[in-house]
Amino acid sequence: MALTHCPKCDKKISDKADQCPHCEHLMVADPEKLETQRRINRIKKSSSLITQSFLGLILFIGGLAYSSWYAEDGMSNDKIAAQVIAGIGVFWYLVSRIRILMFRRSGK
Repeated sequence: MALTHCPKCDKKISDKADQCPHCEHLMVADPEKLETQRRINRIKKSSSLITQSFLGLILFIGGLAYSSWYAEDGMSNDKIAAQVIAGIGVFWYLVSRIRILMFRRSGK
């Protein structure tokens, strides 16, 4: 009995299992379909990580732009909020880029 990865949730399961005990995905006996499903799941995860990266970048640029151009001079509440949002955005962007690099290096 060997362990294999579920094509849907990517957790380790027995190769003799009829369905995944984690996500209840029915296992197909055709290895080509399993490989195709793994590729589809990898593409979905990659696109999800890239989308998160873009959202972080949008928050950063939006907060920075508002703080620079539209907020009042000095340290008003809206300027502080815009700078906090920009900080959250840059942190989110950096974390998601690190996750993308780790995902690409893992190759699974």
